[in-house]
Amino acid sequence: MHLKNPKAKKTKKPLKRSLTGFEIELMLLNNKGHVINKADKVIRVVKKANPDLPIIKECAKNMIELGCYPDVRTYSSALDLLRGLQQVHRIAKKLDLNLHFIGTYPGKFDPAMRKDPNYNIKKQIFGPERFVIAGRCIGFHSHYTLPKAVYDHKNKRLRLMINSKLKRSMLNSYNFEIAVDPALTLLLQSSPFYQGMPIAKDSRVVVYRGGKKLKYMEGLYAKLQQIGGLQPYKQTGYDLFHTIDRKVERWKREIRKVDKEVNIDKMYKNKLDMNWNPVKINAHGTLEQRGMDMNYPSHLIAVSVLLKFCLKKIQREFIEVLPTDIGVEEPFKLENNILHIPPHSIVRNRLQYHSAYHGFENKQVADYTKRFYKFAKSITSKYYNKILKPINDIVNEERTVSDKIITRARRMGWEKGYLDKPTAAELALKLSSTLESDLKNTIVLLEKI
Repeated sequence: MHLKNPKAKKTKKPLKRSLTGFEIELMLLNNKGHVINKADKVIRVVKKANPDLPIIKECAKNMIELGCYPDVRTYSSALDLLRGLQQVHRIAKKLDLNLHFIGTYPGKFDPAMRKDPNYNIKKQIFGPERFVIAGRCIGFHSHYTLPKAVYDHKNKRLRLMINSKLKRSMLNSYNFEIAVDPALTLLLQSSPFYQGMPIAKDSRVVVYRGGKKLKYMEGLYAKLQQIGGLQPYKQTGYDLFHTIDRKVERWKREIRKVDKEVNIDKMYKNKLDMNWNPVKINAHGTLEQRGMDMNYPSHLIAVSVLLKFCLKKIQREFIEVLPTDIGVEEPFKLENNILHIPPHSIVRNRLQYHSAYHGFENKQVADYTKRFYKFAKSITSKYYNKILKPINDIVNEERTVSDKIITRARRMGWEKGYLDKPTAAELALKLSSTLESDLKNTIVLLEKI
């Protein structure tokens, strides 16, 4: 996770609360459409051209990660991210490389995993065959700051506040992000193939999270759902603190099983760094939604705008986000300052599964996603209407990027079963070639806000 340090940018006015920020992960392809391990070279050249651009290495040598400057205005942080991506794209082209921006590479490949101590520990814990999943998946992370005063930025820890509206607001924000996960992952699904196989509409979610709820025990976190699966809601501050502590102890136990000598405190500066759940409170003092596929810049920003205005309303108006019977039949219904959501058992056991495997083909998760969109759009500033168009189209047409990739693969001769390497490479190149125009058009729209 890599956001720019706000102190690194000079501003005339002090930073306000409710900052938004983003991180994107990308893969590198050569001009034949094959995954290539040139991340270090790209990072080196980018840093030479722009030392302040927040580009860093990821767990595999075929991947890079790009952050942005967090800002109270979503369009400002989005512009910072996309202008940085534009620079990386230009440099990649000069190096005869392509940026693959879709959740998984459609064909089969074996990533070269890094051997840094933190990655080596994960390799030992997960096993080499399972750990490579992390090098085959790329995601999008959207950040929104926690309510004022609930996070101690000096000591980088949560404050346990008794009888506090701000504490309740933090819990409401946290539970909302869990409830909305199946809708967000559906809207941004872009990974119908993994290692050449059509596992699910959102194969990345299935193989990355894994577990019994997704009926995929070969997934990266299949046996460590406490650390990487979609978690239950929390009803009290104590519950949340206790859960964080339990995750830390669980991860430390896993580390000690494979290496009793490792200095855990040196490896992890903050206990909030020791979990990789789809919804995470992290050491930057933000609530991080990290369960979504990478996708077109236009799609990423549109979803982030919706999420930002939802969290803004919940925090500023102290909306109570409650699992209720109404939330089962009418999810995201707002009445009497209560936002109704389904019990987490429905979200995690049913909606998560159908979102990943079936997408809009499943009536329940389609209706759930449309209700979220209707609620979110109703409270989003009209200035962002043109930015929302890609998501509006997805909802109206009930066709995601995954659906479009499947259609394109069929036009190229794929019918069902395994996607052969030549077709996968050609498909990946065609997708990568569409990034530049989408990036340019999205920047133009953001500059007009």
